[in-house]
Amino acid sequence: MGMLKKATNKMAFAKVGLYGEAGSGKTKTAAKVAIGLHKAAKLKKPVGMFDTEPAASFIIPDFEKEGIPFLVYDESRALKDLMTFMDEAEKECDIVIIDSITHIWRDCQDSYLKKLNETRKKNGKRPLYQLEFHHWKPIKAAWAEFTDRFLSSKVHCIVCGRAGSIYEYQKNEETGKMELITMGTKMATEKELGYEPSLLIEMIKHRENGRIINRALVEKDRADLLNGNEIDFPDYDKLKSHFDFLNFGGGHFDSMNQKDSKDLFNEEGDDNWTYEKRQRDIWCEEIKSLLIKHSMDGIGKEEKKKRNDLLNTIFKTGSWTKIESMNSTTIKTGYEAMKDLLSGPEDVPI
Repeated sequence: MGMLKKATNKMAFAKVGLYGEAGSGKTKTAAKVAIGLHKAAKLKKPVGMFDTEPAASFIIPDFEKEGIPFLVYDESRALKDLMTFMDEAEKECDIVIIDSITHIWRDCQDSYLKKLNETRKKNGKRPLYQLEFHHWKPIKAAWAEFTDRFLSSKVHCIVCGRAGSIYEYQKNEETGKMELITMGTKMATEKELGYEPSLLIEMIKHRENGRIINRALVEKDRADLLNGNEIDFPDYDKLKSHFDFLNFGGGHFDSMNQKDSKDLFNEEGDDNWTYEKRQRDIWCEEIKSLLIKHSMDGIGKEEKKKRNDLLNTIFKTGSWTKIESMNSTTIKTGYEAMKDLLSGPEDVPI
């Protein structure tokens, strides 16, 4: 076999996503999970946190109580600093917490708009107050670098984000008008990130008998052991079945961005089919130009016979439609043979 090989568990590191509204317990849950994971996997290195809130101060006692070293970076909400943090954290830490990823996603958008307006100002154009549709491609491309890093990093990673509403247009049966209504919630970040964690949890602030319960709704468990469960005051032990599925100490998959399909495209960015069609058109036009040059493009009986004899000699057919359907290499080779046949040493028509 070439590409195919025996399947093995390549999830050696936890990739967890937590999202919810303010006060739902995202940061506290992240700390509890990190502590439990650190102890269960018998890890030695510190837990690192990229803190944008800042919220790390409130969970320091939790790590101190367990004797687990806790390192924090709390000076930025910039995506570029998060990527640098990941570089360092993979060397210095066993577990990282990113809280809140929503701030970083907003910085990514705001930074691009700021850079865009700096360029517009230099060119004498008025500033834009919001991003337009065609601006999202470079933003998403930059963000995809982090998404790949989140998944392939050789470190347990817990990402916290704020909850954002999911909207949908529905028809009001009474008024007959389309209305925008809320259909649910998601992590308030680039939409693809919500698909990536192996364990995705929505934290809900539940009120009961005058107190607030931090409740976890398991939106996704790729191990299919906790899907749909509602867990009050979640911690590592209550989520243990997911983590037991992971291959701690084993091999973890590498970046999916190491290979691409650029070889399918030429220097102009065309795919192979588009490029081939363009080349066929070019060499067919060159043949027509050659026929014009040697007075074989006319509709007279003599011109038609000369042209038909020449095409049959070179391409074994007198059908122009058939020649146009040949591959570009064949048409190019035929053009060069035709040029040699029609031209003398000094390119004088015979």
